[in-house]
Amino acid sequence: MLIQALAETPDLRLVAAAEARTVMALRLWIVMGKLGHCPLRAITERLGCARAAAHLHLLMEEIGTAWPDPFCAASPCCPRLSHDEALALEMIRAGGRGDRPAFDRLLADMLPADVRERLYLSASVLSQALENA
Repeated sequence: MLIQALAETPDLRLVAAAEARTVMALRLWIVMGKLGHCPLRAITERLGCARAAAHLHLLMEEIGTAWPDPFCAASPCCPRLSHDEALALEMIRAGGRGDRPAFDRLLADMLPADVRERLYLSASVLSQALENA
């Protein structure tokens, strides 16, 4: 049972519409970056807000720097979130709630406190920008 629970990830079709847009923007950010294109215009269109797109860009840059392994994203057509996408979504949720203890529990085994601080601030600001979009 534990192995099955670890293998399963959230279904993109079952998360809130705003969260699904955020995950799809995150995937688009990754694809555009791999192609060598600036993703800001594309993720602005996806999120409907230039400020939210800029903050998603900053959060993903910080994740790229902080993560011990490359960030793993599902393909754009995949209905399931990757483990990293699910973690990033939980980070944004915790930042939006102002729940620093929950945020730290998500990342404490993986990242030191100073790195978590930067990620928490980015996730909080992104969550606020998404709410205002």
